Order: sequence, then C-alpha cells, then structure tokens
Amino acid sequence: MSKEPFNCYQFGPYRLDPNEGRLLRNGEPVPLTPKALATLVVLVQRSGRLVEKDELMKLLWPGSFVEESNLAQHVWTLRRTLGENQAGHEYIETVPKRGYRFMAEVQDLGDESFELVAERRTLTHIVTEDGVEASEWPRERLPESDAGYLIGGKRRWLTRRRALAVGGLGLLLLTVSVLTLRWWRSGEARRTEAARAATRTKLTSMAVLPFKPLVANDRDEYLEMGMVDVLITKLSNIRQLKVRSISTVRKYADLQQDPVAAGRELQVEAVLDGSIQRVGDRVRVTVRLLNVQDGTSLWADKFDEPFTNIFALQDSISERVAAELPLNLSREEKARLSRHYTENTEAFQLYLKGRYFWNKRTAEGLKKAIEYFNQAIAIDPRYAQAYAGLADSYLLIGGYGLISQEETIPKAKAAAEKALEIDDTLAEAHTSLGLIYQNYEWNWAECEKEYRRAIELNPNYATAHHWYGEHLALMGRFDEGIAEIQRAQEIDPLSLIINTDLGASFSRARQYDQAIEQLRKTLEMDPNFERAYAFLAYAYAQKGMCQEAVAAAQKRRQLNPGADSLAGLGQIYATCGKRGEAENIIAKLKKLSKHQYVSPLGFTVIYTALGEKDQAFAWLEKSCAEREVGVNLKTDPIFDPLRSDPRFADLLRRIGLSQ
Repeated sequence: MSKEPFNCYQFGPYRLDPNEGRLLRNGEPVPLTPKALATLVVLVQRSGRLVEKDELMKLLWPGSFVEESNLAQHVWTLRRTLGENQAGHEYIETVPKRGYRFMAEVQDLGDESFELVAERRTLTHIVTEDGVEASEWPRERLPESDAGYLIGGKRRWLTRRRALAVGGLGLLLLTVSVLTLRWWRSGEARRTEAARAATRTKLTSMAVLPFKPLVANDRDEYLEMGMVDVLITKLSNIRQLKVRSISTVRKYADLQQDPVAAGRELQVEAVLDGSIQRVGDRVRVTVRLLNVQDGTSLWADKFDEPFTNIFALQDSISERVAAELPLNLSREEKARLSRHYTENTEAFQLYLKGRYFWNKRTAEGLKKAIEYFNQAIAIDPRYAQAYAGLADSYLLIGGYGLISQEETIPKAKAAAEKALEIDDTLAEAHTSLGLIYQNYEWNWAECEKEYRRAIELNPNYATAHHWYGEHLALMGRFDEGIAEIQRAQEIDPLSLIINTDLGASFSRARQYDQAIEQLRKTLEMDPNFERAYAFLAYAYAQKGMCQEAVAAAQKRRQLNPGADSLAGLGQIYATCGKRGEAENIIAKLKKLSKHQYVSPLGFTVIYTALGEKDQAFAWLEKSCAEREVGVNLKTDPIFDPLRSDPRFADLLRRIGLSQ
C-alpha cells in the first residue's frame, strides 16, 4: 500500500476532498453533482481572488463549447447548498460581467495523507446529469515499483504481470462502460437541450415582478419597485420581447405571491422574480427567470455588491435575461440594455422615489414625485430620465384636474424638451411631448409625429400606442385609433387605464354596446377603478339606461369624492332629465371653486346636457382658454348638442380643426 499525498480543504463547517470527490459538513456528506463539486474545487483553490468566467469555463469544460448559463446554474446550486458563512455573507461573490470570488477563509490541509487503493490513475471522462462532459480530477500515478492492491480491506500482493493484466482488464471494462454510458447520456442530453432550446425560442413575453425584501420586516419599497421599473425600461427596448408595464405588475408585490401563478394571470411566458436588500453600503440581490408553462428555472443567480455597482448589476441581470430567452439583439438594442442615464447613485435613488410616487397616480403622490425628480436633477443636471419623469408628473397632475393646465403644461414641455436635448432616443419623452402638442398647443401634425417617433424607438412602449390611439380616435379616425389602443392592450393586457380608454374610444365612435362590454371587463379586473365608472356611466346614459348610469356615476363619486366626479354625476343627472339634481350640483361646484381649483369643463358638460347653450359656450370658451378641451371637440359625443350652432364651428376653426 502506498502513501499518496493530496490537498484537502477546510472552510467553516465544510471539508472538501477533491481526490475523493466529497464535500462534508460537520462530518456528514453533502450531496452535489460532479460538475457543481468541480466548480467548488476551482473556486476554493483560488479563494480570495477573482476567477474570470472564461477561466472557469475552460477549466470545467476543456475543449467544449458550453453556454455560460450552465456555469451560473452550478454557482447558484452551490450558493443554495452552502448558505451563508458565520459572518452572515455568501460564500461566493458575483462580480458582474466578470466572474466569481470565494469569500470564506480556507485552510489548506495539503500535508495530510491517507492509505489509498492503488490503481492506475487516468483522466476519466463522465457525463453529468445536465448533459455536459465533465472530468474527474487527474491523479498522480503510483510509483512503478508499487503494484499493491487493497481488496476487501485485506492486503494482497500480486506479481507485476498479474497486476498489469488485472488492471488492463479492469480498465477495458471501465472504458467500455463509460463509453456506453456517454453515448446514451449524451443522446439524452442532446434531446433534452434541444427541447429546452425549442422552449426558450418561443418565450417572447415576460413580466418583471416586484422584488421582495430578503428580510420581510426590513422593506425598502423605493428600491424594490425602482429596481423593477429600471429593468422593465431596459427590457422594453428589445423589439422581440413584450414586457408588462410597471403599473400592471404593481399588484403582485405580496410577499406570498406565487410567481408562476402571477405569470399566468399576466399572460406571459416567462417571469423574472427577485429579492433585494440594502445593507449599509451594499446591496444583495437574488434573481431567477422562470418558465411560466412548467415552472422550471431558466436562470438564477445571487449578487452581493457595493451599492455604487448597482448600475452594473442591472446591466448583468437584463443581459442575462436576453441571453436566456434567447433573443438576437441588434447593436442598438445591446447598447440600450447597458445604457446608464446617470452614474450618480444618490440621483438614482431620488429618481426611484419619484417614479414610486408617480405610479401611485394620486394628487399627493404626484406632488412628491415632482419634488424627488427635481432633487435628482439638482444633483445630476444631465439626468434625461429624471426630466422625462418630471414631464410625466406635470402632465398627470394637470390632466387629472388637480392644477390648471395653464400652469402645468409649460413646465411639462420644458422638462420633455430638456430630456430630448440630452437624449433624443428617449421614447418616454417623445410620448410626453406628443401629448403636450395635442392637449395644449393643438399642433396636430407635430403631435402625431412625436407619437410615431416614440413607437419607432420603442415598439413595446404601451403608453405611446395608447396615447396615439386616443389621438386618432379623437380626430375621427376611429378604426385606426381603436386598433392602436388594442395594440397597447396586447402589450399590457391587464393595464386598467388602457382597457378603460379602449372602452372610451368605442364610446366616442358611438359604439356604446362595445363600450359597455369593454368597461365591464375592466371593472371585473378591478371593481374599484374609478375612471372606468366615468365612461361606463356616460355609455349607459347614451343608451337610455339611466338607472345604471346614475348608479355608475354614484359609485365613481364614492371612490373619488373630488370636483371631477361631482361634475360627472351632474352631467349624468342632466342627461337623464334630472334637472333639479344637476342644478344643485352646479351650485356645489361654484361654492367649491372659491376654495380650490375646479375645471371649467365640469360646468361646460353639465350645461351642455341641460341644453343651456349660452352658458355652455361661455364655459366652453374658458375650457379652451385653459386647454381643458381641444382635440376632443372634434368627435366627442358630449358636444353633439352644440355642433349645429355656428359658434361651435367657429371654435373648431380657431383651434385648427374642421367639421
């Protein structure tokens, strides 16, 4: 029997024996696949230093072409198996775009030795369960003079000739067995990989679900939702991929949410599910890409980085998603995946807070969003996305009737133009500018040009299709407009606002039955979506279904007891012949206007429904002056009672529209 030296390693409660291919935890065997174990050996032997991905790939799959995802999967398996070390950190650190580093302190037990079974040591190839060739670690040959074997625990000395004969026969049988196994397993692997590849090629729609906290009672919702918003923005630039919007996925922030079930409800083929936690100046992220059809993991990884590396971390995640689906990206799409709109982490955090509050779509939320976007711009005056967010905030706060558009629209335009001055490829800013040309400047040609430019830059930006579709419908191009909004609906099928405005476009086309059907479907998704009740009430009223119309308007009023919903209820009362109730609401609105802003459009629509044309035109002039109406004058049924009056034709002429 020979004494053969070898290296064994100790780290934390683990003992790694490369020669025996074993990992022990407190003396108990830890099950690992051969390739995962081989990956661990390489990292442990180089503990403390960065091991580049290329180096790892060459060591683990010498002479073979293997996708990088195989390496990431084995690293993920190791992390899951090892857990955290005593210091509370992961054993393996990911360095985005480069490689991995083994972080634990390793003790080299290389001077130990064991009594070993003597055998001819050769490099034997095997096939792992993932279908990729691997190699056992080569072992040194025994001295030529030693031909001893240990069989059944008893030492038996054989002559050199008999030893060689037995060894040769054993080697021959082993070789035949291994080759047969390789042939069969490689065939299975090829078939399995072909099936996986075929499945991946079909994945063209996905959702990035709200990230969860790694520690449930230590949430950072700005960072959790902000990370999702950034990844959605990046991935939406890929033309082959439909990505659900942030407004649609927000509802899946529940800590107990099943990601596969969410994916099925969102009608996507893949979901990116993740956890994130900021600890001091570091950020920890765990992500996995799941196939919604069967729930299998396409890719998973963990990152533990300084917060200053968060931009590179976002790049790594979005690039890996694109690689795993897989997608053939153009040079421009690749550039957009790694584009950074700021390199300042403080400005970035303020931007995340701004988008977080903007997505709430409330008066208070929009005011806070404006504050945070302005703070981000103060730190980084070249932050194009922050300017785009500021433009969006001013547009919404004015469009919701919270502040006069005379005050908000010039600010929105200045912000959108500044964003495009910095980066002319920002689809969001082009879309915002299109809405400004539509609702404030009444520049119909430039409006359509901006919407088309936004869609050209990012065909998956649902808001561009949505607002462009509304514009077309309001201009009387109903078929084109409805088709465009339906395109937005295909990209984002669960968006409440897109589904609502599709119903509104049916209503503007006087297709009231289709409008009612669409708006009911929207309310099935969310019975408390106030805007849908506004259009549903109007469609009911136009059909003469006054009881249903009043009920819908009152429900809206319960959900949003503001001036806008009060005016809407007054309009429904007037349309349904309830004159006393409508006049009572006019009195309430006038009293309310002494303390807060009340849109003149509310008075316009009530007086129009009451048939009081002089009052209607007086308030309509004020509405036009404040840019509360414009393109909607051309076709909106609300104004049908006024169309035969010469004053209405004159008004259309003045704003660049014709009958």
